[in-house]
Amino acid sequence: MASRFTLAFPLGVTIGKWTRVFAERQPAVELVVTPSDDPLGLLKAGEADIVFARDVEADDDRHLIPLYSEDVVVVMQHEHLLTLEEELRLADLDGEPLLTAEPSEALMRSVAAGDGIALLPASVAKALRRKDVVALRLEDGPLSHVGLTWPRDGQHPLVDEFIGIVRGRTAHSSRNPEVAATQSAQATKSAQAKRPAPAGKRQARAKRPKR
Repeated sequence: MASRFTLAFPLGVTIGKWTRVFAERQPAVELVVTPSDDPLGLLKAGEADIVFARDVEADDDRHLIPLYSEDVVVVMQHEHLLTLEEELRLADLDGEPLLTAEPSEALMRSVAAGDGIALLPASVAKALRRKDVVALRLEDGPLSHVGLTWPRDGQHPLVDEFIGIVRGRTAHSSRNPEVAATQSAQATKSAQAKRPAPAGKRQARAKRPKR
């Protein structure tokens, strides 16, 4: 079994609940967790075995499992006139300067300075929140899709284990070969213990005098 397993994830994706379980089940494996602005780049460069990524699709080089979707929100300076609207739609943003830089503290500073607005996944806006910027839901806004992706060629032997954890598979699932083998052996042993003794042995026990 490999002794090292590396995964990468983008801003806003919370993976602690899965990595904790993996570490508990594979204590002999060094788990390397890498936050990244470009997890797909790390995967392509062979610097990660599996990555969480936003708004990507499977292709000839990668498998993909869709995990969940979240709202895309609009972030703006906290005194912006649009903050007075009870509901916001994409059409309400027409004419507003749209900042399209990668999500970062620098982007949020520009928003806070009134340079423009930005569209961000809700969890990213939350991760970058600041007091002078507000994040507002769009009634007809798009969704951001988060998935788990890994190479089609040269798959790391622990990829299936990690996917199982993300999908909620328990440590005692029969999908785990080692656990399945242990369960099978235990079941066989238990069945043998419950099996009735041959007739000759039962009669011998019955004739044994009491002490």
